[in-house]
Amino acid sequence: MKRVFLHSKRVFAKFWFVILLSCSISPIIGLGVFIAMIVISMLFFSDPIDVKAEVEELMNHFTEEELEVVFAEKVDENISDDDYLALLARYQSYICEKKKSDEITTWVGSRVNKEAFIYLYELNDKKVASFDIDKQKEGIRKSINKNHVQTYRIITSGRDLIFRYTFMYSGETMDVIFSNEELKNC
Repeated sequence: MKRVFLHSKRVFAKFWFVILLSCSISPIIGLGVFIAMIVISMLFFSDPIDVKAEVEELMNHFTEEELEVVFAEKVDENISDDDYLALLARYQSYICEKKKSDEITTWVGSRVNKEAFIYLYELNDKKVASFDIDKQKEGIRKSINKNHVQTYRIITSGRDLIFRYTFMYSGETMDVIFSNEELKNC
């Protein structure tokens, strides 16, 4: 029902003039046009995001100060690396859970411990043998920016960076590990 409401809201927000014009001609025609637009919206467009509800939900779990720290493009010296990484992992796991990277890879969150910052992925693939750690590592290496706040904090905390892939069918895991020294040289 929420899906229908969100599509109705989107259609009315974008086409309110057409809908009101149709209703002025005939309420039945106006209602028919509105319903047809909702059906088309539901069939051909992804579910609209209820931004207000998303923001309210986000604010129930994070303070404005915490969000400012997570989104900052510069290092906030008032928060330690440990606190920053714990907040980042909590934010990423809460907000970004179950995000598809490609047809078989789904990012499911992040964790942090004393040794490493860990990105968690699930692979919807039965072929464990086809996973090439070296190839995966080289692809990831190209995207690492050691000047980015998140990477910089991992480096200064002395932690490694791990990309952990869990195969859904077997439960087997494969880790692509970047030592702290490797991160410094990226």
